[in-house]
Amino acid sequence: MDPVEKAKAAMGGLERAVAGLPGIKGYREKEMRREADKQVRDSLARRLEIRRRKLTALQGDLLSAGGLLWMDDVERIVGRLQLLIDRIKTASYGYAPMWGLQRVKEADLDRLTQFDQSLFDELGKLDEAVAGLEAAVKANEGIKEALGSVGELVSALNETFRGRAEVVQNAE
Repeated sequence: MDPVEKAKAAMGGLERAVAGLPGIKGYREKEMRREADKQVRDSLARRLEIRRRKLTALQGDLLSAGGLLWMDDVERIVGRLQLLIDRIKTASYGYAPMWGLQRVKEADLDRLTQFDQSLFDELGKLDEAVAGLEAAVKANEGIKEALGSVGELVSALNETFRGRAEVVQNAE
């Protein structure tokens, strides 16, 4: 079910009555869309945080296995992942003041939510790359390639998220 539809279904009777009043209905629906996008981003940030903690744990495993040589590489990847998490948590949620020059329409807010939701599709690839790194650390071989794969995916996620602002800026 669409996150906005979930929010509408969760509304109480009084909230539905007030939301149906002229002038309030459109405002309330925009707020639900913004809240739905925020929930999607919060969930994405939590899931990425789990991957970041796993990489940090792998860093400890690597160090205990004598992989001091790889510490800077892992730290760089963890830092880029933390940057992405912070950017997702603090991203704009499509707000425009009532009298602002640039109006954010419901369709634009829906595109933001869809964009953020699409990032979830990339988590599977990141999980595979982290699992590959974990296997490389355990086998103590192929670590450089595994680190490269994880690093490339984290960089690609950061680059994809950079394009988020264009979703609203290029709106019709």
